[in-house]
This record gives sequence, structure tokens and C-alpha cells, in this order.
Amino acid sequence: MKAQRKKVTIKTLGEKIARGEKIIGMECHDTPSAMMGEELGMDLLCVGSPGPMALFGHKSMNTVKFQEQLYFLEAVLRGASTPFICCNMPNTTACVSKADAVRNASEIQRRGADGVHIEPHHKTVKMVEAIVAAGIPVVGHFGVQGERWSQVGSYLPRGRTAKDAADIVKLIKSCIDAGISTVLLEHASEELTKWCYENLSVPVASLGSGPHAHGIFHVSSDIIGCSVFPTPPKRIPFGNVWQNMMDAYTAYYRAAQSGAYPRAEESHHMHDGEFEKFLDLVG
Repeated sequence: MKAQRKKVTIKTLGEKIARGEKIIGMECHDTPSAMMGEELGMDLLCVGSPGPMALFGHKSMNTVKFQEQLYFLEAVLRGASTPFICCNMPNTTACVSKADAVRNASEIQRRGADGVHIEPHHKTVKMVEAIVAAGIPVVGHFGVQGERWSQVGSYLPRGRTAKDAADIVKLIKSCIDAGISTVLLEHASEELTKWCYENLSVPVASLGSGPHAHGIFHVSSDIIGCSVFPTPPKRIPFGNVWQNMMDAYTAYYRAAQSGAYPRAEESHHMHDGEFEKFLDLVG
């Protein structure tokens, strides 16, 4: 019988890093994937905005609703319990006011998450600090920030110029001072990620940002190759579930169309003598 794994916490993540072991994390938004992450022993599951985008077809993270994010969180919590589970705070849920940010983060924690995931800005660091002061761990997301797409205008890699990299580090340091527990860098230059890995006082995770990090992170829908949007450049898929599903749906459609499905032997039948009784009952 497989031994039950202990709950992953901020403390145990730090102990794993101290032993020189990689933290393995995954963006996750459904119960089956959460169950598999649990079975594999994933350290961290993040219920991110790619879920509503990949499955609900949102054209950008700007239209993701907070309630949708909570639905996905509940789905993940039904499938996994031992990984450290954090949930994204989409759109304006973490930047209107300190009170509003703490209220929304508390709702995420009340649902069962261990922490929250935020894409900070220089002007929202005070909200991050308020959430941390309320006792809620924060994972800070830097580099490409999908929720600021309409402001930035692209998903191009970040930190490829000295100035851009320095601006990102300045924001990260402000957020570390505010109390974030982890830095997640998405599609940042390898040089910037390596510098952060070697110089920052908190763990650094890489999402398409090179191998030099305490943790490696990937998006579940991109891992399996099943999203309404193409896999981002240089974010390698490890499967093609979209094609597997299309093959299965096509086989079903053609079998139903031709009459090959369902077959007679796959039908259910009344018990002996019951059909005659049925005819009497219906006249």
C-alpha cells in the first residue's frame, strides 16, 4: 500500500530546496488532472487563468470572472489535497483596494487553497502586503503577465533588454519586501531568471524561462496539448490530447452515422415476461 504523502507547505518546500531538490509545479484546473498531480507527487498546483481560457474559450485573461476561478479551484481541491495549492486572483480582484484584495484572497483561502497567485504591478504592491499581513501566502507572477495584455499589447518574452530586466527585478524586490513567498517567472530571459535564482532571497520558479530555477512550472492544458488556443512558443507539449479526442469523436460520429453504433448486443433488455406485462399495462 502506497504511503500517504504529507501535506506540502511553505516550510517543506523550503526544506526540499535546501536539499538541492527541484520543486515541480503545474497549472491545474480540473479534477482528473489534479488527481494525476496528486498521484505523481506534484509539489505545487496553481489554479490559474489558463483554465478558463483553455476550457471556456476566453480570448484573454481580462474577461475571466472571479467566480469561474473559484469553480476551477473547487474542482482541483476535489482531486488533490497534499500539493501546495494556490489560486489565481484574476483581473481587478487584487488591485482595487487593500480591503477588497484581502476580502477576495480570504475567499480563496476559505474555499481551501493554501495561498494566492498574483500578477503584481508597482502600484499594487501595497495590496500584496495587505494580503500577506492577513496571513495568506502569495506567489508573485512576473515576466509575461497575461492579465496586463491590454496594457502591454503583447505576450512577447520579457527581460531581453537590460532596462526591462532591471525594471522586473525592481518590482520583484518590492514584492519580496511586501512578503511574497515565491517568484514565478513566465517567458523571461534565461539570463534574468538565472540572476534571480542566484541572488533573490525567495524560491524562483520557471515557466518557459529556462532551467536555472528552484522550481519548474508548466500549464496542464499545454502539457497535454489540449486547449482552444495554440501552445505558446518554446513551451513544449508532452502529449496531443486534442488529436486523441478528435480521433475518438470522429470515430463515434462516423459509427453513429453509418449505423454501426450502437450494436444490438450493447442494448439492455427487459427481464423475461416483462414486455408482455408492459403491453397489458399500456393497453
